[in-house]
Amino acid sequence: MGTPDPGFGLHHRVVDGSIVLTFRGELDAWADLELAPRIAELLDPPGVDVVVDLRQVSFLDAGGLRLLVRIKGLAVARRCSLRLVRSSPRVWRVLRITRLDRSFSVLDGMPADLDTPDGCEGNLNRPA
Repeated sequence: MGTPDPGFGLHHRVVDGSIVLTFRGELDAWADLELAPRIAELLDPPGVDVVVDLRQVSFLDAGGLRLLVRIKGLAVARRCSLRLVRSSPRVWRVLRITRLDRSFSVLDGMPADLDTPDGCEGNLNRPA
């Protein structure tokens, strides 16, 4: 009997002092519960640039929205800049409908200087 695939994942890397958080799959209540503590650790250094890449997210519900709001709260508390990379129209629609898209700085694509997998990196694809 194996471990079930949780349906979500987080890849993080540091590029030139910026922390890039790349989410994949379904951002829901389970993802919020499992990923929020890890993200709090990753955003520990104050004053860094944080980029949240949503391009690989296939589903977003209230739990996923809560996770994004938590990330924003952590960034504000730690005086980090925060930018979201826009996802698919289907997923982005949830942010638009809830008007949370207005609460974030939004990028249409990943900045070229951050789009390389150089630097420290790690994955969290399933609960520990």
